[in-house]
Amino acid sequence: MARLIHLNGPSGVGKSTLARRYADENPGTLALDLDALAGFIGGWRQDFFAALEMARGHGRELVVRHLRQGHDVILPQLVTVDDRDPDPAFENAALGAGATYLEVALLIDAREHRRRLRGKRPANDVEAQLQAMLEDSESDLVARIRGHLDEYLARRPHAIRLDTTGVGEDESYVLLLKALDAAQTRE
Repeated sequence: MARLIHLNGPSGVGKSTLARRYADENPGTLALDLDALAGFIGGWRQDFFAALEMARGHGRELVVRHLRQGHDVILPQLVTVDDRDPDPAFENAALGAGATYLEVALLIDAREHRRRLRGKRPANDVEAQLQAMLEDSESDLVARIRGHLDEYLARRPHAIRLDTTGVGEDESYVLLLKALDAAQTRE
């Protein structure tokens, strides 16, 4: 059965990196980065969050089509209680396509999170703009995201939680694969 694997977690935790790696190692898997998709929508620089809402709608359509063709989708996307189009829309899309939905929250402590954010090298214009927003010393955006994510996950008891604090990319990937294998065994 095809699966929608939603990698949730704060910015800079490694969601996109792990999603790309998973797709590279699992032919046919769609790594759907909604932030990147939002960058293809005109006006995203002026109002990124409006473009992201549009990208989420397009993303759900891509997810359903890909899942119905029998292929997995891995979705690296932060979702918190503050989102207008929350995660259940993707969960419902997966279930409607006859697929399994798995949510994996990649977690990290606040200190290492700040360190990783400072060390991140944006891969494109969208990532650069998001990074600038996160690094703004006048903003409490990072703290708000972390709080909103914690509140969201408190309502998501079935989400798999992986602590990546002190863990590199290779180890995080191994943890992800083990969690996915365990979840498949339970299905």
